[in-house]
Amino acid sequence: MDELWRYRQLITLAEMGNYRRAADRLGITHGALSQTVAKFEDQYGTQLFERKKRRTVATPYGERLLHAARESVELVSQARRDMALMQNLKIGRLIVGVDTAIAEGLLAPALAALLKSFPELQFTTLARNWRTMEEDLRSDRIDMFIGLSPDRRSDSFDYREFPLVPPIFVCRSDHPLIRKGAFEVSDLLIHPFGGSEVPDSLLKQFVEAFPAQFKSISSLREIFLTAHELGLLRQLLTSTDIVGLLPEAVIRSELDAGNVRILARLDDVMESEIKGSIVTRQDRSLPPAALRLSSLVEDMALRGFGAYQSRDHIERQIDLPVDGKDRAR
Repeated sequence: MDELWRYRQLITLAEMGNYRRAADRLGITHGALSQTVAKFEDQYGTQLFERKKRRTVATPYGERLLHAARESVELVSQARRDMALMQNLKIGRLIVGVDTAIAEGLLAPALAALLKSFPELQFTTLARNWRTMEEDLRSDRIDMFIGLSPDRRSDSFDYREFPLVPPIFVCRSDHPLIRKGAFEVSDLLIHPFGGSEVPDSLLKQFVEAFPAQFKSISSLREIFLTAHELGLLRQLLTSTDIVGLLPEAVIRSELDAGNVRILARLDDVMESEIKGSIVTRQDRSLPPAALRLSSLVEDMALRGFGAYQSRDHIERQIDLPVDGKDRAR
């Protein structure tokens, strides 16, 4: 019998706490599951599960075996997945966590370039910030995270940084600030101000550049409206007096339509250094699809993707080969 299958039976029993429910989930009989547990107990010469308060729970010996079983199942599952990608990139699957702030400006054109060569390659993208994705990466639920560089680093991860185009201040085309003229940072104390979630490192740069207006990061966060759903923020920009601080790519269609106007670029009002990161686990080898996607993201970041560009220009730019030997003109 497949050893991993036997391990999965133990793991499911521990999760369900009941022989009959565990057997139903596994699609086997109660007797078959009991037999598997009995064989393990004979093999190790000790009791692995016991009955407590109407639940079947692992003994200390059982917990030790379960720990090894979970590690074995995870390692073999990852190896099988990696080998499938290595043997044939077209049948692979890649799960990417991405920060909403750069999903449209960098990841979308990078995926478009990769899919031109591998149209059958399957992708799953989860658009969330690093704080919600860190545990997903640690637990191997995603292959990589691409987003704004995290404030806090972990020795468990590798971080490949790349430069990001500074965001812009925008408002609706008939906003009072358009009639006012020159944009000043003090205007943000009068009108609602918001954008996607940003790390403290960027807000710290803002506070240090404008100490008269903002005393601390917490005081800045008090007036900064954080929108996790950028579609909602785009609607608010065109219908309210909110001033947005956003990557240009996020509002490209609204700029094209003339619904919103650029008040200023962040680097026009302060010196800023904004970086993104590709975050991966140190103890995992990246599958080929992830390596190629990483290279494409870094390449496009260096060539200024995320800044305002026409759709035709973007389509010409993503026509580059994925092997990276030839660069788009």
